Amino acid sequence: MQLRRSLPALAAACFSLMTLSLHAEPSAPVVIAHRGASQIAPENTASAIREALRLGAKVIEFDVRATSDRELVLFHDKELDRVAGRPGTIEASDWATVKTFDVGKWFQNGDFTGEPVLRFDEAIRLCLEGGATPLIEHKTGEAKEYAKIIRALGAEDRVIVQSFDWEFLRNFREELPGVPLGALGSKPLTPERIENLRAWKPDWVAWNFADLLPTDVPRLREWGAKIALWTVNDPAVAKQWVESGVQGIITDVPDRITEALAEEG
Repeated sequence: MQLRRSLPALAAACFSLMTLSLHAEPSAPVVIAHRGASQIAPENTASAIREALRLGAKVIEFDVRATSDRELVLFHDKELDRVAGRPGTIEASDWATVKTFDVGKWFQNGDFTGEPVLRFDEAIRLCLEGGATPLIEHKTGEAKEYAKIIRALGAEDRVIVQSFDWEFLRNFREELPGVPLGALGSKPLTPERIENLRAWKPDWVAWNFADLLPTDVPRLREWGAKIALWTVNDPAVAKQWVESGVQGIITDVPDRITEALAEEG
């Protein structure tokens, strides 16, 4: 799959996934801010995205769930308690309720008290306006709902969509065939999983670094997949995997990983 247009080349050791032809070999690893700058601001919020932009992140990942009345919003956990401090789920709550949640009070010393839940469309705009590529991780919601918003924003050639739900990705490809797709996974990469991936060919595979073996890298790359790993916060580990042929690192500390990889040239 070829992207319809490219963004400008990036400096240092990081470039946007949107510059990939997805058939050519990249010249530098992609460093991806996990849930925004989630170590210095509450995850999946406007503050986390702004901090990631301030740190120079060019690809920003965030998680998306659907409310009971089908509003797409940023939220990672299945349950509300850790981040929103209340029982229940996003899926069982309507938007009128969700927009009252404080998802910043829990973080650090309460410096982000009053941080609201961010809508999906707002997150895309915030990333694009800051010059970063949104890496959209589907948690819940239908492919057509995601596609409708991306299409309305005219962002089909400026986003990436990934999910652990590979059936969602196949459905999304039917809705917006020009958007790059990432298949998320964990646990051992069995031959059956390899063949499943080979059959429908996502543009890239994002795997839990603790579950991937160095010998898995050529098995994925032999049929053209790009490879990213989550969630790598140790610069030494990131360097080892990049040397093994991995092209993307998803991390809570994008500035530290970018700096470490830049030192390696």
